Amino acid sequence: MTDTMATAEASDNSLSRRVAVADGAAVSFAEERSGVIRTYDLAALPMPPWHDVLARAFTDVLNLGAIRTFKSADAAFWPIGRFLSYLESLEQIPRTLSDLTPGHLDGYYLHELGPTTQKAARAQMWQIGRLLRHVEPATMLSIDMRAYLAKARQTPTIPAQATLPGNPLVVQFTDHDGVMFDFDFATLPFPAWHATLAGAFTAMLQAAQGTSRRTAQRPFDALRRFLTGLEALPQPPASLGEVTVEHLEDFHQRVRAELAPGAQPIHFTSLRRLLMHISPYEQLSTELRHRLEQITYQPEGPAEMSRPARPGTGRTSVMPDGPYEAPAPPEEAARTLKVHFTGEDGRTFEYDISKLRHPPFHPYFASAFAHRTGPTGTLRTRASADGDFTAMRQFLGFIAALPNPPKSIGELSPRHLERFRFEKLRTTTEAGVRTQMVLIHAILRAITPRDVLSEDLREYLGRRNLVSKLKTAPVPGYSDREFKAILTAARSDVVAIRDRIRTGEKLLATYRAAPDSLSADDQVLGMHLDEMDRTGRVPLARSTDQLWQNVMKGRLTMARRLFLTDPDITPLLVLGACLTGRNGETLKELPPTHRLVEDRAVAITLTKRRRGKSETRETVYWETGTSDSRQLHTPGGFYLLLHQLTDRGRRFSGGRRIWSIWAGLSGARGYNWDSKDVNFGHVDPFASSLARVLNLSEWGTRHGLTSDDGKPLKITINRIKTTVEVRTTKAMGGHLPSASRTNTLDVSFQHYLQGDPVVRAWAEEIMTTALEQAESTARQFKPRVLDTATEQALRDGSRTADALGITPQVLSETLDGKRDTLANACLDIEHGPFDEGRCGVSFLTCLRCPNALITHQHLPALLALVEELEHARQQMPLDAWVTEHGRTWLALTRLILPQFTDAERAQAAKSKPAELVLDLLDGPKES
Repeated sequence: MTDTMATAEASDNSLSRRVAVADGAAVSFAEERSGVIRTYDLAALPMPPWHDVLARAFTDVLNLGAIRTFKSADAAFWPIGRFLSYLESLEQIPRTLSDLTPGHLDGYYLHELGPTTQKAARAQMWQIGRLLRHVEPATMLSIDMRAYLAKARQTPTIPAQATLPGNPLVVQFTDHDGVMFDFDFATLPFPAWHATLAGAFTAMLQAAQGTSRRTAQRPFDALRRFLTGLEALPQPPASLGEVTVEHLEDFHQRVRAELAPGAQPIHFTSLRRLLMHISPYEQLSTELRHRLEQITYQPEGPAEMSRPARPGTGRTSVMPDGPYEAPAPPEEAARTLKVHFTGEDGRTFEYDISKLRHPPFHPYFASAFAHRTGPTGTLRTRASADGDFTAMRQFLGFIAALPNPPKSIGELSPRHLERFRFEKLRTTTEAGVRTQMVLIHAILRAITPRDVLSEDLREYLGRRNLVSKLKTAPVPGYSDREFKAILTAARSDVVAIRDRIRTGEKLLATYRAAPDSLSADDQVLGMHLDEMDRTGRVPLARSTDQLWQNVMKGRLTMARRLFLTDPDITPLLVLGACLTGRNGETLKELPPTHRLVEDRAVAITLTKRRRGKSETRETVYWETGTSDSRQLHTPGGFYLLLHQLTDRGRRFSGGRRIWSIWAGLSGARGYNWDSKDVNFGHVDPFASSLARVLNLSEWGTRHGLTSDDGKPLKITINRIKTTVEVRTTKAMGGHLPSASRTNTLDVSFQHYLQGDPVVRAWAEEIMTTALEQAESTARQFKPRVLDTATEQALRDGSRTADALGITPQVLSETLDGKRDTLANACLDIEHGPFDEGRCGVSFLTCLRCPNALITHQHLPALLALVEELEHARQQMPLDAWVTEHGRTWLALTRLILPQFTDAERAQAAKSKPAELVLDLLDGPKES
């Protein structure tokens, strides 16, 4: 190795872009901190035919970005020489890289164990594995070698091996610190089973590639408990083949009985993993093997129904399994300060009030919280209970931080509540503070006995409308262009998800039916897919054609071939909302159970908890489409596709909802941790909470979605639902009873349709058309109007009644006001044009009647009538106003009033009546 200082004149352009460059067998590396360049010459090492290939691989390793110093580069280079020297010392030297086998790496590891420690030998083994994974092309290595390198670790026979020759009953485990532990199976019951179980234990540890002692200790302890329980039975099984599902389930129940509510039976899962590695596997019963693989076993022939599908006359209602345990009364919660909650959504949790601040309030708040979460309370889901608990935590934290906090619940006053509200307004929106205050008031009202609260506080809490409602404008839906872009993006993603999993399933089917027809790489991949499908375990391995890939990314890529993963949730939910018009909570609670209706629709029972306890569930029938091409265009087709995509994962996650993803075995401890650990990384993403982060903004940005004004489009499920409501309403011609499928009429209008610009524009278009039609009808009639000059001329006798088609007597009576109605005069009330005989229509119709005569003396009443109609337009739905008053308003404003001068109208306005009641003008109505 040689060092040279990097200068401006001698700097290599390639080195300015990359820290290492290969020149034949020589590799130049520039240290990040000092800028010094060091050359690593592989030509000085053994095995010359390999030098150029390994030099390029070593260059790629240095350019990964993790190696920045000479010390790290030296640590990666030195094992290369030692490994090549070892290979050259063998009797059968591998001539080419394709001759290299996993046995050579195992031998090198054992060779290094002599002069160095196990930790150092493992580090060198890891460096050689990383180097070989960057050999290009990877096909220079044999398929066995690529399959070996695809795994996360290349340490041979680690972590388990027999400790003593000839004694396979003692299994040695070496943890990540190099400490060895012995597991002696001879100490367990059932000696005849020891050798088989020890072999299964060893195979399980090697397959899991765990490096912590817990990896081995947990299944060994679980096995000891299981065998001890079997030994205590009156008739213990004589062989492993006689172990039944009932034996396994009994152990499962005993493990669960010892757990806290909501905890996962990890010991049971550990035992299940161990039993699945028994060889030969066929010695276990078929029923037990199916249970271990979490597949519901169906014996041959139809099974009798043990319970009716639904209760009916003469049939007993289905009862829940197990003994009934009534929830603890609020008094118990006040004593223990712990409240166990079981929601209607199946989510459970235990809330510990003692962990909150200000202990003097704890018993009262615990009792009130137990009442609100109990059978008679209003908190029915884990999310609503969490909201109450969060409000309590923040309120008690505020009280405890006061300079002089109340020493007892009786000292709490309305002033404290107001101060809390003002304090929260400094950091929280008004809507958020209002929500918290509503919850705090509800908790305080639930405190018993009531007289422990001060009289002022009781009076304060008893007021109506204690927290004013906020008037917020409804969020509008998307435009047609925006909605089409969202739908297209979601559909394209879901198509990619469907094709990805179908490709994996096709490869798996080919591997099982005709493995020899596959390439060597696909055979290795098929082997992994077969294990994933049978056990749910995703191997910690890369693809054999992408050995350079990070092993965790490789594992994720492997899982995505058969299972949904977290990024898949967003496009699936978006597409579901676009096709069904349902809100996010309902889609997240979709059940896996359904019923096909003549292959044209699917019947599903939906859950929507906002509707109240009595209307939580609703059975809907969704069209499925008649072809695969229509699958992503119908709500039923979407549901059936989602059911197919999650079916395999649900076998392992065991969720009650349709959703199941592979979440991996890493991440923040506590978030789905127990479920992931027990079920090999498979979880129901909405099991613990519906508030899972969907990254909708990131998804929209990735697809380049923009709003009509060119800005990044903000994606929300609620706006998508609003858009679907609007489109459905327009398709139904505005008839809300037909359009409101997912909400009541009031909710559909107030929260989704009212204020939406698309609905407003569409409604204005409809109303404009209606007004134009009404105006056209009104203009066909010409009302008889006498202005002031004409009326005076008639009084002077310069004109005759013949001009109006009436007798002089009728004209005289009309001008004298003897034939006046409320806003005009009627020339012939005994012979109305609208019905036979005496006229009986409303006074508003008079303005459109050929018998009507309007003079200047009617002008004040007409002006008042115009104002009344304008007022009614502000109060009534626009379509109803047009139907009832549109033609009258047009006749007044377009045909009658324009025949009077501005001066006449101004003079008449001074004497117009105070008001005209439209209901009286319109005539009596039946109530």
